[in-house]
Amino acid sequence: MTLADIEFNIRGELSDKEDILRCLQNLFMTPVGTVPLDRDFGIDNSILDRPMNIAKNLFTVEAADKVRRYEPRVSVQETEITATNDGEMKVKVVITNA
Repeated sequence: MTLADIEFNIRGELSDKEDILRCLQNLFMTPVGTVPLDRDFGIDNSILDRPMNIAKNLFTVEAADKVRRYEPRVSVQETEITATNDGEMKVKVVITNA
């Protein structure tokens, strides 16, 4: 199951796995500083302005820190970050139960 498989128009109960993935999608898709009562929630988008090798390291640390803080039911096992030919970063975050 990937983050893209989660449906946000929910009428029933979510399984624990679906709830965790939905929470992680919310965390990773929210730019830091945009949640009024918790300005630290989300991922720092300024990472994208750095050179690729630095951005990879910063994102890895940021993802592990934010998951540890905001979704303690899981932990980051590894992150895989690749650059596409058009300069985009493709990110894969592998999680395990905490």
